[in-house]
Amino acid sequence: MDNGIELAKEISEKIAELPEAKEYLRLKKIIDEDEEIKKLQKEIVSFRSEGKNQEATELTNKLNSLPIIVNFEAVRAQLADTLKVISNILK
Repeated sequence: MDNGIELAKEISEKIAELPEAKEYLRLKKIIDEDEEIKKLQKEIVSFRSEGKNQEATELTNKLNSLPIIVNFEAVRAQLADTLKVISNILK
């Protein structure tokens, strides 16, 4: 197998072991399975398609203030920072 491919697989496996990556995936799964969040997302899309931007904005703010979403966004930002550092090291 090509050394570049082997190295990429090894890096990918190491990234998947990062606490930030594990937490990101854990929270994403919870969010993806949460019925309240799904309902809010559908209502936001519906309001936007109907041109009801104020209502969509209010629901978006409600969605973004849910503790699980706040935590997810913080972890997502942390993971993005970590991946940026890794990317810079590999350049």
